[in-house]
Amino acid sequence: MKTMNYLVLFAVTTLALSGCATSHGTSPKGLELPIEKAAVKFSSDIKDGGYKVVSTDELKKWLDEGKKLTIISTLPATEDKEFGTLPSAVNGAMPKTEKDLTQADKDNLLTVAGTDKEKQVVVYCGFVACRRSHIGAKILVDNGFKNVYRYPAGVTGWSESNYPLTK
Repeated sequence: MKTMNYLVLFAVTTLALSGCATSHGTSPKGLELPIEKAAVKFSSDIKDGGYKVVSTDELKKWLDEGKKLTIISTLPATEDKEFGTLPSAVNGAMPKTEKDLTQADKDNLLTVAGTDKEKQVVVYCGFVACRRSHIGAKILVDNGFKNVYRYPAGVTGWSESNYPLTK
C-alpha cells in the first residue's frame, strides 16, 4: 500500500510538472527559444541603435491625444498597400539587412523624416523580429534626430490590437 501511494504521488507530480512546462511561457506553442533569440537580438539592437522604444498602447495613446509625431513605415510600399499603415504614416522603406542598405535608401528616409531633428519620430515595420525599423531608427539617430522611437510590434501588433489601419 505504501508503494502504491508513492507511485500515485510520483505520477501526480510528474503530470503536474509536465503541465507547467507546456502551459507557461510567452509562446502558445511552447517554442520559447525563437522568442528568446528575437528578444536578445532586439535588446542588442536597442543598445546599438541609441533610440527609444514605444509600446502599442503608448503609441495609440499618443495618437488619440493628437501628439505631434512623424510615423514612418519602413516596409516596402507594396506591403503598405497590401496590409495598410498606421494612421498618418509615411513610407521610408528600408531593406531587410544592413548589407543591402543603399545611399538612396538613407536619402529617402531622411527626406521623409524632414529637417526638424527635435520632433518625435516613430519608426516601425512588420513585427518584433523585423529589423527594417531598427535600420531606419539607427539611421535617424546617426543623422542627429533626438527623439527617435522604434515601435517593435509593427503593423502586425497594431492589427492584432484591432487598431485602425489606413489603406
